[in-house]
Amino acid sequence: MIDPRHELALLADSIDWNYFEKEFSPLYSNTGQPGVPIRLMVGCLLLKQMENLGDETLAKQWIRDPYMQYFCGMRCLEHRFPFDPSNFVHFRKRIGESGFEKIFAYSVKAHGKEKGTAKAEVKWHLSDKTVQENNTTYPTDAKLCNKVIDGCNRIAKETGI
Repeated sequence: MIDPRHELALLADSIDWNYFEKEFSPLYSNTGQPGVPIRLMVGCLLLKQMENLGDETLAKQWIRDPYMQYFCGMRCLEHRFPFDPSNFVHFRKRIGESGFEKIFAYSVKAHGKEKGTAKAEVKWHLSDKTVQENNTTYPTDAKLCNKVIDGCNRIAKETGI
């Protein structure tokens, strides 16, 4: 039994899960092994974002938290995570960037529906960093070598060599 007033239970009941079913079901095949249910995958991706969890840590947390299980569409308490966490990678590839944009757009739209909140008052939004490009560069031997040479040239110029 769960408390229907819990934040995850309220959020789960307010999401139109059929929207995600309609959007992502064409990406599934009717042949072969059945795929992981769309609600379960989308629910897990939303939980990962909300709780700032990785694939493996979500699986561990999900087993302990019946509200997470309810959010993902489970009707009974599960004692094991229902799929291998590596399936997240396959689902991300399956839905692609456009799928993440649909999930993101829905979460922003749903956020604006909160009681007493006008769309103009919304000051923040959820963002999935796995889709955003990253401008991080890592030092390499060539970069470090050029940095040392530039530093030596600067010192030589200052000392008149």
